[in-house]
Amino acid sequence: MSDEWTIISPRTFETMPRGSITNALIRCRRPDREADGLFDLVRPDLNLWVLELGYTQDGHQADQIDEICGQLEMHSNHLKKLRGGSADYTLHLTFELPDHEPVVLPPILSRLVSDCGLHLELHATKISES
Repeated sequence: MSDEWTIISPRTFETMPRGSITNALIRCRRPDREADGLFDLVRPDLNLWVLELGYTQDGHQADQIDEICGQLEMHSNHLKKLRGGSADYTLHLTFELPDHEPVVLPPILSRLVSDCGLHLELHATKISES
């Protein structure tokens, strides 16, 4: 049995939910300036740093997760360094979903969150019918 993992892009999941991501960011609290350059200091009084993650607005959830995974991979070395000395080191995702639609997190996202030492915070809201 091999210890190697095969990375599968979220795009390969044809049954991904129909909802989409409406907010994606990483936040941390730290008193030093190690996060500077990648994160923005949004609340100096709380030592709160935020990295807004880009994704296609109103896109398909699988594609949005793929975009977010790409950013986590691109910055993984810096993110791994920040896990030490950070409080509230969290990947925050908000989903807008139809009724009874699950949030499906592909293995690559779970691996990246774990490797970077992030907590994972998920919120879901119901798609408003107009």
